[in-house]
Amino acid sequence: NDLDMAIPTLGVYDENNKGGFAGTSSELHQTIVLNVPGINTLFTNWVEVDRTFAVINPELKLWNKNGNELTYKLNLSYDKTQARDFSFVPAFEMGYFFNSGKSLLDDNSRVYTVSLIENTLNYKKTFGKHTLDVLLGQTYQKNSAVVRTGHSENLPEPYYPVLSNGENQTAGGDEAYSSLASLFARVNYNFNDRYLITGTIRRDGSSRFAPENRYGTFPSVAVGWRISNEEFFNISEAIISELKLRGSYGQLGNQNIGDYLYQPVINRNILYNFGGNSVTGGLQTSIISEDIKWETTTSLNIGLDASLFNNTLDLSVEYYNKETTDVLVGVPIPASTGSINTSPTVNAGSLKNTGVDTEITYHYNAGGDFSFDISANASTLKNEVLSLGGNDEPIYGVGSKTQVGGEAGEHFGYVYEGIFQTADEVAQHAFQSAATAPGDVKFKDLNGDGTINADDRTFLGSALPSVTYGFNFTARYKNLDFTFFASGAADYYINSRLYRTLMWSTDYVNSHEDILDRWTPTN
Repeated sequence: NDLDMAIPTLGVYDENNKGGFAGTSSELHQTIVLNVPGINTLFTNWVEVDRTFAVINPELKLWNKNGNELTYKLNLSYDKTQARDFSFVPAFEMGYFFNSGKSLLDDNSRVYTVSLIENTLNYKKTFGKHTLDVLLGQTYQKNSAVVRTGHSENLPEPYYPVLSNGENQTAGGDEAYSSLASLFARVNYNFNDRYLITGTIRRDGSSRFAPENRYGTFPSVAVGWRISNEEFFNISEAIISELKLRGSYGQLGNQNIGDYLYQPVINRNILYNFGGNSVTGGLQTSIISEDIKWETTTSLNIGLDASLFNNTLDLSVEYYNKETTDVLVGVPIPASTGSINTSPTVNAGSLKNTGVDTEITYHYNAGGDFSFDISANASTLKNEVLSLGGNDEPIYGVGSKTQVGGEAGEHFGYVYEGIFQTADEVAQHAFQSAATAPGDVKFKDLNGDGTINADDRTFLGSALPSVTYGFNFTARYKNLDFTFFASGAADYYINSRLYRTLMWSTDYVNSHEDILDRWTPTN
């Protein structure tokens, strides 16, 4: 298969083919090429979406007297999305690989609903240099997803794509419900606009965990010191307009997993053979962890905020240290267990993220019709896996490995040493396979045993950016505004499946142009 050879020209149409469009021939062209105009003409795919969204949030002031203020607020929201997914493929022939002898119709529907009710009471009190703000609240959110599928085949011509017109009609469906209930309280205290403290506590309950693990309590505290408001701070506002030191420590919970993952279920369609007769029975075919619970992230943040030169330049620097325990993750298990679910969700170990966030913003406003803001930000990240649960056995992914002491999802595989040029070079190198020949990739024998196998794999680099950054520019002139933004990441490796797929040097598939410079005896 020489990709440089001339390929006979193909037309778009061929009246001799079913559907009237041309295609490649395995004997003549030796390549698989999709007739895009033909596919776009013959295939029908569309999605229709209707959404109903409503919000009601009345606020009632219950008491406002002698510096005391008590406010009740109700927040009700309802969000319902209904979608219809329609796909019709007529019988067609477009050459090698791309053909179907029967028409196919799929007509599916999806309904997603999110309902929320939230009640809060807010008390505010100012006395002298003291300000107190207390919030009590309750929320309840319910989510539902209903999916229905319909399929039929061999619709007669002329086509009228309705499910009942076809053969082999099948129907299916799924329904899932989840709810989240929370109680929370927050206290803000401010003394003389210098010393600030906030305390928060949440009690969250999720239907995604078993009743005995359903609830979690997550407290936090934050303090701030507005240094620029101190009497001893005598630096002109033209130099330092505001200076604030802040810190926080607290916990948050995570329950963002699928529904019903803690529940063992029975497959009622297992066939058994008793005395030569087929009998339908039941069996638990998926292994699950009934003990999954809230994932908890404990965060420590220390930051410094400054406004300079009459508030024209803002600076912010923050150090963060976040340790996540009881991480909810799908851990691969051996296929020999017989489980259909080969990665059951469990609370597997803990990890830590540390780094520094920085941001700088410049404001320009000369008092006229034109003004603009320029801001840039950067964040560093160092990730460390602290434990993986059980016996701390590593977790393997596709070209990745996670182990204690390293990063999550580090690239893992063989070390590339070049390309075999001659048969003698193959013979002198560590054994890779009986089919190894000149032109094949040469891998490094890391353990020196003379054979390339799984023991020669090693860590190849980080999959997590150690630095992310962004830039934002916003300009305003009278009633016009303009925004430009950019973002990026650095110091990590990407394992590109797309590029790998396009770099095959065999088979009748499309390839990347880089493959034209592949190894040959003369290249």
